[in-house]
Amino acid sequence: MPQQVGLSILSFVQRGFNSVSSFFSETAASIVELRRLQQSHDELLAQLELLTNQQRSFSELRGENDRLKEQLGFQARQNYSAIAGRIIAKDPENLYATFVVDRGIMHGVRKNQAVVAYQDGVEGLVGKVLEVSRASCIVVPLYDAATYVAVRLERSRYEGLAVGTGSDDTPLIMKYVKKRARDEIQFGDLVVTSGLQSLYPAGIALARVSKIRVFDYLTSLELEMEPILDFGRLEYVFIVQRQASDGDEAGL
Repeated sequence: MPQQVGLSILSFVQRGFNSVSSFFSETAASIVELRRLQQSHDELLAQLELLTNQQRSFSELRGENDRLKEQLGFQARQNYSAIAGRIIAKDPENLYATFVVDRGIMHGVRKNQAVVAYQDGVEGLVGKVLEVSRASCIVVPLYDAATYVAVRLERSRYEGLAVGTGSDDTPLIMKYVKKRARDEIQFGDLVVTSGLQSLYPAGIALARVSKIRVFDYLTSLELEMEPILDFGRLEYVFIVQRQASDGDEAGL
């Protein structure tokens, strides 16, 4: 009888040891499996991040490629010679400040050459070259208060002078429009370069009429204009080439 009791106790203890051993063995195996799963999870996350970055890069490259194709298509349709350039520096808080383009003397750029851009299917005037270095140039936008452009209303053909104000409220004003044109001008009329200056080719869009000013003490009208280009989205420009002349150092 005591022998049977001893065997029972021994058997119970052995089963206990086996259970404990099995518990620790299974726990160790579970820890190893968790580590393997964690490593696999980390590897999958790394692959997902890599694929996401690749997709983002692909989308950016595709967008860049589409924009370049658009610019190349525009350049092929131009009826004048121009040097394509990219804006490499500007003040994002001031759309009316000068900006830098990656083309200079070594590319054929000269002071006071006209600068245009192609955006959303429209050719628009940007401004002119203010200063030139060997490999870059500074462009002053047409909104600058010192900029004057000979223009005309495309539909009615009345002429005037576009003046920059350097202001967010009314960045462009067309002055010296004959008062008899009042009944022929409509809001949204397109204003283009007249070509009466040697600097700017004729027919380049500047803006659309947004307001008509009539002053009793003036013999002409003034038109407020909304720019045709969104300067905040400009990336590429074209610097118009022309024959060298004394006008290269002129203000207009």
